[in-house]
Amino acid sequence: MTSLIKSACCAVCLLGMHAVGAKEPDLVPAVSAKQEYRARVDDKDWSAAVSAAQALVADARKDGEPVPLAEALDMLGTAQFRNADLAGAEASFKEALELVVAAEGRASELTLTPLRGLGFTLAAGNRHAEAVPYLDRALLITHRTYGLFYEGQQSILQQLANSLTYSGQPLEAERHINYMLQVGERAYGKDSPKLVPLMCQAGDWRAEIGDFDKARRHYRDAIRLVEDQLGKKHVAIVRPLRRLAASYPAEMEFYAQGFIDPYTAQTMDYATTLPRRQNPRYVDPDGQRALLRALHVLESQPEPPQELLVATLVDLGDWYEFRQDADKALSFYARAAKIIEQMKHTAPETTHDPLAFPVRVYYPVPHVIARGNRLLPDQREEAFVQLQLDVLPDGTVENVIVTDTNTHQRHLSEIIDAMRDARFRPRFEHGEPVQTTAMSFREVYPVRGLPERDPEDPS
Repeated sequence: MTSLIKSACCAVCLLGMHAVGAKEPDLVPAVSAKQEYRARVDDKDWSAAVSAAQALVADARKDGEPVPLAEALDMLGTAQFRNADLAGAEASFKEALELVVAAEGRASELTLTPLRGLGFTLAAGNRHAEAVPYLDRALLITHRTYGLFYEGQQSILQQLANSLTYSGQPLEAERHINYMLQVGERAYGKDSPKLVPLMCQAGDWRAEIGDFDKARRHYRDAIRLVEDQLGKKHVAIVRPLRRLAASYPAEMEFYAQGFIDPYTAQTMDYATTLPRRQNPRYVDPDGQRALLRALHVLESQPEPPQELLVATLVDLGDWYEFRQDADKALSFYARAAKIIEQMKHTAPETTHDPLAFPVRVYYPVPHVIARGNRLLPDQREEAFVQLQLDVLPDGTVENVIVTDTNTHQRHLSEIIDAMRDARFRPRFEHGEPVQTTAMSFREVYPVRGLPERDPEDPS
């Protein structure tokens, strides 16, 4: 299944104070550490935030009060999560949860932060089945504390839906997606442009499970909402236009990979005939029109958001690369590269460069992979093929070789041939497309059974 638009959310930092009877000399370093922590969070300097939070935890341990210690651990877990230390974040949130439950009980509102932190941390580590119970409890505490339509629960609902989907429960996830929209409508009103991001998130989830018709309804509803409330050339329309466009190649890829949407899967045999590979040149032109309209809207702004303009130009490059039209693709990539170079000149540390490395945008999925994706979960083993390849400046591929694998030899030629026909977004240097040699690429897919290895064979 294509990757879910990834969900990341900081746990809410509940800043605890020392007991009233604490001595003044002991209070000074704690206040200083809190100020340092807040400053580092504002700067998004997560490594420094971890250090500041560790000082808070150490100080709280000396006091021996469970709730302030739990609050300090919540802050540490948040910083560790943002600093990509998932193991550290998990440990911090778990200890915080244990302290709060022991001191205040399982139903305490103070359990919300560590519960949510654990849910997001486990989900970020692809441990979605483990994340679901924590997210469920966080949602329950939210409803008890703030009410059924509290606006702040939207991130929990979205992550819970994503984790349920990855855990094989997409129809249960659908209930949370629908509720997320209801919460937004209650909080903002049914005609508020603030609903547009939620509508796009709902559409993205629908596309993820293969329900592309309903996904596009969400995107088109969002487009109409912006047109009615803000005008046809408001920059808020760009996001749903881009998501609408992305749904068309995503649909071709979804079915080419052998996936079946959960509604169809309930009434058909998973071992049905594999889909015929579709010609990417025939991808629905409605997506192309949506991207060109998004670009036109941005270009009509006096000062268009540069990152959004770059992202839209790259989307158009990807669209034409997918359609095997390298000349048009390169023209849009080059425009994006020029803007990126200007952004690097003014803000080198904060400029995101989507052209800094090759990205695969089209892959004629081999039948061995599509067949594996049709296997039921209890029938699967994970196979891999480690490839080395060159990506040329026009996005085509040469010199594909296998450097490591654990799969069947009969699969290799099909996977190599498919990679030779793949298309990549090429890497750019100083505004020009360049060749990337000896690029490493790992293809992972399910098989019914791995080949037996000779125990004396070191490979």
